[in-house]
Amino acid sequence: MTGDRIEEYLETIDSLGKSRGNPVKNKDIAEELGVSQASVSEMVQKLADEGLVKHEPYHGVELTNRGILQVNSIRRKHHVIEKFFSDVLALDPEVAHNEACGLEHTVSDLVVESMCNYLGNNNIDCKPADGNEHCPFKESYVSLADLKEGDCGTVVMMTLSGPSKERLSSLGMITGENIEVKRKQKQGSTSILTRGTEIALGNEIAKKIFVRLGMRKRYPRGNDRN
Repeated sequence: MTGDRIEEYLETIDSLGKSRGNPVKNKDIAEELGVSQASVSEMVQKLADEGLVKHEPYHGVELTNRGILQVNSIRRKHHVIEKFFSDVLALDPEVAHNEACGLEHTVSDLVVESMCNYLGNNNIDCKPADGNEHCPFKESYVSLADLKEGDCGTVVMMTLSGPSKERLSSLGMITGENIEVKRKQKQGSTSILTRGTEIALGNEIAKKIFVRLGMRKRYPRGNDRN
């Protein structure tokens, strides 16, 4: 699953849930995205395996708390990009919005963080679209490479290249996931535990993964995740 496709499905499920009520039917998702119901069923199962949605056959699909957090993160990213384009580059609001829609799934967290910092340093209000949430790019976080054995945290940002990020995602390491540092190797590598899987990371990779100390509540696979 590519990240942008995951995000597209999550946003669609969230939008349909708000406009038509939860749970959302697979056929409605298919119509909204212009894909087959078979494709939707396959993706929904994958999203359920990742703990992002819960699905009951013949009943529908809805986001878990973790899925909602990821949708909110996407929308906050969109907000920062649109704000930067409209307030800094002075683009027409409609153009800024449309460009942000295209970039929110592809631009790196590092770029958006830089935009957010620029806005803040120039006294431009960078308050997230959802006023009840904290901006993820203003949170206090540390590099995974700086953590010590036994430290636990939640991944908030990965400034990695596409292939590296996708490889780690396939192992269960994604934004919002809990991690624990199991051991620090003499050569600089770090072994972390996430979702019951131990992953060894080179120092250069670990430096590009940022963690907020402390762990969010974990929702086990197969159980009610709401």
